[in-house]
Amino acid sequence: MRTVVCVKQVPDSTTVKFDILTDSLQNVHYIMDPIDEVTVSEAIKIREKAGGEVTAITLGPPRTEEVLRSCLKMGVDRAIHLYDEAFDNLDAYSTSSILARQIAKLQYDLILCGNQSMDEGNGFVGAGIAESLNLPLITAVTRIDIFADTNTAVVHRRLKGGDREIVETPLPAVFTAETVLTSPVYPRLRTILDGLKKNVTRVDAQSSNLDIEDIEPALALLSISQPKPRLKKTATIDSSLSPAERMKLIMSGGVQQKSSKAVAKPPDAAASEIVQFLIDNGIISREM
Repeated sequence: MRTVVCVKQVPDSTTVKFDILTDSLQNVHYIMDPIDEVTVSEAIKIREKAGGEVTAITLGPPRTEEVLRSCLKMGVDRAIHLYDEAFDNLDAYSTSSILARQIAKLQYDLILCGNQSMDEGNGFVGAGIAESLNLPLITAVTRIDIFADTNTAVVHRRLKGGDREIVETPLPAVFTAETVLTSPVYPRLRTILDGLKKNVTRVDAQSSNLDIEDIEPALALLSISQPKPRLKKTATIDSSLSPAERMKLIMSGGVQQKSSKAVAKPPDAAASEIVQFLIDNGIISREM
Protein backbone atom coordinates (compact mmCIF):
# COMPACT_ATOMS: atom_id res chain seq x y z
CA MET A 1 0.00 0.00 0.00
CA ARG A 2 1.69 3.16 -1.25
CA THR A 3 0.47 6.13 0.78
CA VAL A 4 1.19 9.80 0.13
CA VAL A 5 0.67 12.15 3.07
CA CYS A 6 0.41 15.92 2.57
CA VAL A 7 1.83 17.78 5.56
CA LYS A 8 2.01 21.45 6.47
CA GLN A 9 3.97 23.77 8.74
CA VAL A 10 1.81 26.17 10.74
CA PRO A 11 2.41 28.86 13.40
CA ASP A 12 2.28 27.63 16.98
CA SER A 13 -1.01 29.04 18.29
CA THR A 14 0.28 29.00 21.88
CA THR A 15 3.02 31.54 21.20
CA VAL A 16 1.89 33.73 18.29
CA LYS A 17 0.74 37.26 19.11
CA PHE A 18 -0.93 39.98 17.07
CA ASP A 19 0.54 43.48 17.15
CA ILE A 20 -2.36 45.93 16.84
CA LEU A 21 0.03 48.82 16.10
CA THR A 22 1.59 47.24 13.02
CA ASP A 23 -1.26 44.85 12.11
CA SER A 24 1.21 41.96 11.98
CA LEU A 25 1.93 38.68 13.74
CA GLN A 26 4.69 38.59 16.34
CA ASN A 27 6.54 35.84 18.19
CA VAL A 28 5.82 33.34 15.41
CA HIS A 29 7.21 29.83 15.88
CA TYR A 30 6.41 27.07 13.41
CA ILE A 31 5.42 23.47 14.10
CA MET A 32 3.93 20.57 12.19
CA ASP A 33 0.17 20.88 12.01
CA PRO A 34 -1.20 18.52 14.73
CA ILE A 35 -3.67 16.97 12.29
CA ASP A 36 -0.73 16.02 10.05
CA GLU A 37 0.86 14.09 12.92
CA VAL A 38 -2.35 12.05 12.93
CA THR A 39 -2.33 11.41 9.17
CA VAL A 40 1.36 10.43 9.17
CA SER A 41 0.75 8.08 12.09
CA GLU A 42 -2.20 6.48 10.29
CA ALA A 43 -0.14 6.03 7.12
CA ILE A 44 2.59 4.28 9.11
CA LYS A 45 0.05 1.97 10.76
CA ILE A 46 -1.44 1.14 7.36
CA ARG A 47 2.05 0.26 6.11
CA GLU A 48 2.59 -2.02 9.11
CA LYS A 49 -0.63 -3.90 8.30
CA ALA A 50 -0.65 -3.92 4.49
CA GLY A 51 3.00 -3.30 3.62
CA GLY A 52 4.19 -0.76 1.08
CA GLU A 53 5.73 2.66 1.72
CA VAL A 54 4.83 6.12 2.99
CA THR A 55 5.80 9.35 1.25
CA ALA A 56 5.42 12.73 2.95
CA ILE A 57 5.14 15.83 0.76
CA THR A 58 4.94 19.52 1.56
CA LEU A 59 5.08 22.84 -0.26
CA GLY A 60 6.65 25.91 1.27
CA PRO A 61 9.80 27.93 2.04
CA PRO A 62 13.07 26.35 3.26
CA ARG A 63 11.94 26.28 6.90
CA THR A 64 9.18 23.78 6.04
CA GLU A 65 11.86 21.11 5.60
CA GLU A 66 11.74 20.74 9.39
CA VAL A 67 8.27 19.19 9.03
CA LEU A 68 9.59 16.59 6.61
CA ARG A 69 12.50 15.84 8.94
CA SER A 70 9.98 15.17 11.69
CA CYS A 71 8.07 12.84 9.35
CA LEU A 72 11.23 10.89 8.54
CA LYS A 73 11.99 10.48 12.24
CA MET A 74 8.45 9.18 12.76
CA GLY A 75 9.14 6.41 10.22
CA VAL A 76 8.18 7.83 6.81
CA ASP A 77 10.09 6.22 3.92
CA ARG A 78 10.47 9.25 1.63
CA ALA A 79 10.04 13.01 1.89
CA ILE A 80 9.50 15.49 -0.95
CA HIS A 81 9.86 19.26 -0.51
CA LEU A 82 8.36 21.49 -3.19
CA TYR A 83 10.16 24.81 -2.98
CA ASP A 84 10.52 27.53 -5.55
CA GLU A 85 10.14 31.30 -5.55
CA ALA A 86 7.34 30.74 -8.04
CA PHE A 87 5.44 28.99 -5.24
CA ASP A 88 5.35 32.11 -3.03
CA ASN A 89 2.03 33.73 -2.10
CA LEU A 90 -0.10 30.78 -3.15
CA ASP A 91 -3.68 30.22 -2.06
CA ALA A 92 -5.30 26.88 -1.27
CA TYR A 93 -6.40 26.35 -4.87
CA SER A 94 -2.99 26.83 -6.46
CA THR A 95 -1.32 24.88 -3.65
CA SER A 96 -3.58 21.88 -4.23
CA SER A 97 -3.00 22.10 -7.99
CA ILE A 98 0.80 22.04 -7.66
CA LEU A 99 0.71 19.23 -5.09
CA ALA A 100 -1.56 17.21 -7.37
CA ARG A 101 0.80 17.59 -10.33
CA GLN A 102 3.73 16.36 -8.25
CA ILE A 103 1.75 13.49 -6.75
CA ALA A 104 0.68 12.46 -10.26
CA LYS A 105 4.35 11.68 -10.95
CA LEU A 106 4.44 9.21 -8.03
CA GLN A 107 3.03 5.75 -7.57
CA TYR A 108 0.28 5.82 -4.96
CA ASP A 109 -2.74 3.91 -3.71
CA LEU A 110 -3.91 6.36 -1.06
CA ILE A 111 -3.54 10.10 -0.42
CA LEU A 112 -4.06 11.40 3.12
CA CYS A 113 -4.59 15.03 4.14
CA GLY A 114 -5.81 16.78 7.24
CA ASN A 115 -9.47 17.75 7.19
CA GLN A 116 -8.63 21.34 8.19
CA SER A 117 -5.31 23.03 8.91
CA MET A 118 -4.82 24.79 12.22
CA ASP A 119 -3.91 28.16 10.67
CA GLU A 120 -6.34 28.79 7.81
CA GLY A 121 -8.83 25.98 8.32
CA ASN A 122 -10.42 26.17 4.86
CA GLY A 123 -10.25 22.41 4.24
CA PHE A 124 -9.72 22.86 0.50
CA VAL A 125 -6.39 21.21 -0.30
CA GLY A 126 -7.56 17.61 0.00
CA ALA A 127 -10.63 18.30 -2.12
CA GLY A 128 -8.54 20.21 -4.66
CA ILE A 129 -6.10 17.32 -5.04
CA ALA A 130 -8.96 14.85 -5.53
CA GLU A 131 -10.52 17.07 -8.17
CA SER A 132 -7.25 17.58 -10.03
CA LEU A 133 -6.44 13.86 -10.06
CA ASN A 134 -10.06 12.78 -10.66
CA LEU A 135 -10.06 10.57 -7.55
CA PRO A 136 -12.78 9.66 -5.03
CA LEU A 137 -12.81 11.98 -2.01
CA ILE A 138 -13.97 11.14 1.53
CA THR A 139 -13.80 13.89 4.15
CA ALA A 140 -13.94 13.95 7.96
CA VAL A 141 -12.55 10.41 8.19
CA THR A 142 -12.46 8.81 11.64
CA ARG A 143 -11.50 5.23 10.73
CA ILE A 144 -9.86 3.51 7.75
CA ASP A 145 -9.93 -0.22 6.96
CA ILE A 146 -7.83 -1.22 3.95
CA PHE A 147 -8.56 -4.40 1.98
CA ALA A 148 -5.51 -4.96 -0.22
CA ASP A 149 -6.93 -8.11 -1.86
CA THR A 150 -9.81 -6.17 -3.43
CA ASN A 151 -7.96 -2.82 -3.55
CA THR A 152 -10.77 -1.13 -1.64
CA ALA A 153 -11.21 0.71 1.65
CA VAL A 154 -14.08 0.94 4.13
CA VAL A 155 -14.08 4.34 5.79
CA HIS A 156 -16.00 5.80 8.70
CA ARG A 157 -16.67 9.53 8.49
CA ARG A 158 -18.09 12.06 10.92
CA LEU A 159 -21.45 13.70 10.28
CA LYS A 160 -23.26 16.46 12.13
CA GLY A 161 -25.02 15.63 15.38
CA GLY A 162 -22.58 12.86 16.31
CA ASP A 163 -23.72 10.55 13.49
CA ARG A 164 -21.31 8.36 11.53
CA GLU A 165 -21.35 7.28 7.91
CA ILE A 166 -19.65 4.13 6.62
CA VAL A 167 -18.44 4.34 3.02
CA GLU A 168 -16.72 1.81 0.75
CA THR A 169 -14.52 3.16 -2.02
CA PRO A 170 -12.09 1.77 -4.58
CA LEU A 171 -8.47 2.81 -4.38
CA PRO A 172 -6.68 5.05 -5.17
CA ALA A 173 -8.62 7.71 -3.29
CA VAL A 174 -8.13 10.86 -1.22
CA PHE A 175 -9.08 10.88 2.48
CA THR A 176 -9.10 13.94 4.72
CA ALA A 177 -8.74 12.93 8.35
CA GLU A 178 -10.14 14.09 11.68
CA THR A 179 -7.95 14.25 14.79
CA VAL A 180 -9.71 11.18 16.26
CA LEU A 181 -8.55 8.99 13.37
CA THR A 182 -5.66 7.61 15.38
CA SER A 183 -3.21 8.52 18.11
CA PRO A 184 0.21 9.87 17.08
CA VAL A 185 2.97 7.28 16.95
CA TYR A 186 5.94 7.49 19.29
CA PRO A 187 8.86 6.11 17.27
CA ARG A 188 11.60 3.98 18.73
CA LEU A 189 15.11 5.34 18.98
CA ARG A 190 16.22 3.15 16.07
CA THR A 191 13.46 4.62 13.87
CA ILE A 192 14.52 8.16 14.79
CA LEU A 193 18.17 7.43 14.01
CA ASP A 194 17.26 5.85 10.68
CA GLY A 195 15.17 8.92 9.85
CA LEU A 196 18.14 11.21 10.48
CA LYS A 197 20.06 9.36 7.76
CA LYS A 198 17.38 9.80 5.10
CA ASN A 199 17.44 12.66 2.62
CA VAL A 200 14.71 15.10 1.69
CA THR A 201 14.09 15.31 -2.05
CA ARG A 202 13.90 18.97 -3.08
CA VAL A 203 11.83 19.81 -6.13
CA ASP A 204 11.53 23.16 -7.86
CA ALA A 205 9.32 24.29 -10.70
CA GLN A 206 11.92 23.70 -13.40
CA SER A 207 13.38 20.34 -12.39
CA SER A 208 9.97 18.71 -11.95
CA ASN A 209 8.40 20.07 -15.14
CA LEU A 210 5.19 20.91 -13.27
CA ASP A 211 4.13 23.45 -15.92
CA ILE A 212 2.66 25.84 -13.37
CA GLU A 213 2.30 28.75 -15.80
CA ASP A 214 -1.42 28.10 -16.16
CA ILE A 215 -2.01 28.01 -12.37
CA GLU A 216 -3.20 31.30 -10.95
CA PRO A 217 -4.36 31.93 -7.36
CA ALA A 218 -8.12 32.21 -7.02
CA LEU A 219 -7.92 34.25 -3.81
CA ALA A 220 -5.83 37.21 -2.66
CA LEU A 221 -4.96 38.08 0.95
CA LEU A 222 -5.96 41.69 1.51
CA SER A 223 -5.13 42.16 5.18
CA ILE A 224 -4.79 40.55 8.60
CA SER A 225 -6.66 42.04 11.52
CA GLN A 226 -7.37 41.14 15.09
CA PRO A 227 -10.94 40.00 15.85
CA LYS A 228 -13.07 42.62 17.51
CA PRO A 229 -13.48 41.94 21.23
CA ARG A 230 -16.88 40.70 22.26
CA LEU A 231 -18.39 42.99 24.87
CA LYS A 232 -19.85 41.21 27.86
CA LYS A 233 -23.13 42.39 29.25
CA THR A 234 -22.81 43.63 32.83
CA ALA A 235 -25.58 44.23 35.29
CA THR A 236 -26.01 47.65 36.90
CA ILE A 237 -27.61 47.56 40.34
CA ASP A 238 -30.20 50.25 41.05
CA SER A 239 -28.91 52.25 44.00
CA SER A 240 -32.46 53.14 45.08
CA LEU A 241 -33.12 49.54 46.12
CA SER A 242 -32.77 48.38 49.69
CA PRO A 243 -29.49 46.72 50.78
CA ALA A 244 -31.22 43.33 50.92
CA GLU A 245 -32.58 43.67 47.38
CA ARG A 246 -29.22 44.87 46.04
CA MET A 247 -27.43 41.94 47.68
CA LYS A 248 -30.00 39.58 46.17
CA LEU A 249 -29.36 41.02 42.71
CA ILE A 250 -25.57 40.78 43.15
CA MET A 251 -25.84 37.12 44.17
CA SER A 252 -28.09 36.36 41.17
CA GLY A 253 -25.75 38.09 38.71
CA GLY A 254 -28.07 41.08 38.33
CA VAL A 255 -30.88 39.03 36.83
CA GLN A 256 -34.25 40.05 38.11
CA GLN A 257 -36.96 37.47 38.16
CA LYS A 258 -39.97 38.45 36.10
CA SER A 259 -43.25 38.62 37.91
CA SER A 260 -45.73 35.90 37.09
CA LYS A 261 -49.30 35.04 37.98
CA ALA A 262 -50.45 31.59 38.86
CA VAL A 263 -54.03 30.54 38.14
CA ALA A 264 -55.29 28.18 40.84
CA LYS A 265 -58.84 27.40 39.72
CA PRO A 266 -60.79 24.46 38.32
CA PRO A 267 -59.80 23.61 34.70
CA ASP A 268 -62.78 25.29 33.00
CA ALA A 269 -62.44 28.52 34.97
CA ALA A 270 -58.62 28.51 34.61
CA ALA A 271 -58.85 28.04 30.85
CA SER A 272 -61.28 30.93 30.53
CA GLU A 273 -59.02 33.22 32.54
CA ILE A 274 -55.95 32.23 30.51
CA VAL A 275 -57.77 32.89 27.23
CA GLN A 276 -58.94 36.26 28.49
CA PHE A 277 -55.35 37.12 29.50
CA LEU A 278 -54.12 36.28 25.99
CA ILE A 279 -56.85 38.45 24.44
CA ASP A 280 -56.15 41.39 26.77
CA ASN A 281 -52.45 41.32 25.92
CA GLY A 282 -53.05 41.14 22.17
CA ILE A 283 -51.53 37.68 21.81
CA ILE A 284 -54.68 36.27 20.23
CA SER A 285 -57.74 38.01 18.83
CA ARG A 286 -61.28 37.58 20.02
CA GLU A 287 -62.39 36.53 16.55
CA MET A 288 -60.33 33.35 16.81
